[in-house]
Amino acid sequence: MRTFLRERELRAKPRPEPEARPRRGLAKAFQREHQLRTTGGLQITDITEDVLDVVRESGIKNGIVCVYSPHTTASVRVNEFESGFLDDFTNLLRRLVPAETYYAHDDWDRRTENICEEDMEVGNGHAHCMSMLLGPAGESIPVTEGQLCLGTWQRILFVELDRERDRRWLAQVVGT
Repeated sequence: MRTFLRERELRAKPRPEPEARPRRGLAKAFQREHQLRTTGGLQITDITEDVLDVVRESGIKNGIVCVYSPHTTASVRVNEFESGFLDDFTNLLRRLVPAETYYAHDDWDRRTENICEEDMEVGNGHAHCMSMLLGPAGESIPVTEGQLCLGTWQRILFVELDRERDRRWLAQVVGT
């Protein structure tokens, strides 16, 4: 687990009448990396409480937390963590991007770039396509008074689109 803490003063360029402007405080940036082992096959893990712990540890009361997956076949999304929805969502992804279809990414007679021997055993072209459909690999959530500004049923979800793997996600809190 790695932690980074940086502080920098946010000040505008000097103006003729600085006393007329309120003094700005220090903005902090705090980053934490979490690791997890997924079971694969469209596994969705609720990481909301872990993200809240990062916000609390940062000491930042007002700002934003960015939660990001540095993997091309995993993603972080905000949505409801309810079993019926999760079944509907994973079934939808499987219908839209079936694993059994031909993917040039998995064609080792054709593919010549970014070769990973682990991927040669089991194709993951479908997982890359799912990831692209899901959009950005992360989410940004406002923080007010040290709390995540999520809706009533919203949760922060780590979505594994590939097989069982060691994964990580990053949370960076920026604010005052």
